[in-house]
Amino acid sequence: MNVQFSVATEPLDGGNAINVAGELDQATVPELQRVLGEALETQNGAVFVDLSDCEFIDSTGLSLLVQAQRTLTRNERGFAICCPTADVKRLLELTGIDEAVGMFDSREDAVAALKGRTDGR
Repeated sequence: MNVQFSVATEPLDGGNAINVAGELDQATVPELQRVLGEALETQNGAVFVDLSDCEFIDSTGLSLLVQAQRTLTRNERGFAICCPTADVKRLLELTGIDEAVGMFDSREDAVAALKGRTDGR
């Protein structure tokens, strides 16, 4: 399919959804890192990374997701990955990142899980 890389944000249930499209790799990680940094500095609530349009993630992308989760946890804010494509989901499961950072099949599941754990923070 080869979707052009893009990152877009939108409000989601008191938090922020970051929609990633295309391939998240060494060349595109800086853009997601910038958007995550902005969410940390200027917004409150949980951060949900929606991977429904993400076709591929390399090790730099995986590392960024783990770093984001750690930073948000230190700041007492929630973090979740949601809606991964089948290939991306398999990679997240094989590397254990699905359990380390929290991966959910839908945005609704992610929101409900974080509300139950941290009251959406």
